[in-house]
Amino acid sequence: MSDKENYKNLKTFFDDEYHSLKAYTKSRIDNTADRDAEDIVQEVALQLFARADSQSPIDNIAGFVYRSIRNKIIDLMRKKKKETSIEEDMENRLF
Repeated sequence: MSDKENYKNLKTFFDDEYHSLKAYTKSRIDNTADRDAEDIVQEVALQLFARADSQSPIDNIAGFVYRSIRNKIIDLMRKKKKETSIEEDMENRLF
């Protein structure tokens, strides 16, 4: 398998399934107004394409991409939970 095979397979998958990926992402982050599903899909795509040729061959492209998106959403949710606003922090200190 050539080094460009992962890149080619990823490109084909994203071309064919982009709207489905956006819908999946939107369904997972529906309650968060500060994130856009398209932004998340594009961030994941950028990361996957950047390292596509340095990885071993990807056997299940769909599973790989959906798992990457799910992991990105989980990372964003964890990060959001750790962040608190100044107002909340001050209220907590007063009580």
